[in-house]
Amino acid sequence: MDPLTALFNIGSSIIDKVWPDKTQAEAAKLKMFELQQQGAFAEIQNGFNLMLENIKVNANEALHQSIFVAGWRPFIGWVCGMALAYNYIAMPFIVWVTKCFYPEAPQMPTLDMTELLVLLGGMLGVAGLRSREITAGKR
Repeated sequence: MDPLTALFNIGSSIIDKVWPDKTQAEAAKLKMFELQQQGAFAEIQNGFNLMLENIKVNANEALHQSIFVAGWRPFIGWVCGMALAYNYIAMPFIVWVTKCFYPEAPQMPTLDMTELLVLLGGMLGVAGLRSREITAGKR
């Protein structure tokens, strides 16, 4: 339960006790509900503004003259792509060829893909799914 809903529920029970007249209580609850909706909209708007600012920073980094500023994202992307290609394409093929011709060859090293996939997911924007949950009403 999020804090806004808890506050709304508490406020609703207080309104029922303060205003015994049902029409006045319903009007007060409607006003409180509108305030709650405005707060939720402001939270979504703040998240959207934060994403826009992040996009501006990313664009400025990409246009920078220095390879160390502009090139770090592509570098991480290439490292993740090469690691995925090694782990899922090259290594199984190399192991198969090696076992065919050199059965006594030592085991090839494997990469820990859990940390790599978290990094890659963050770079690809999988975190944006949280924004979709918020707009769908799943807090």
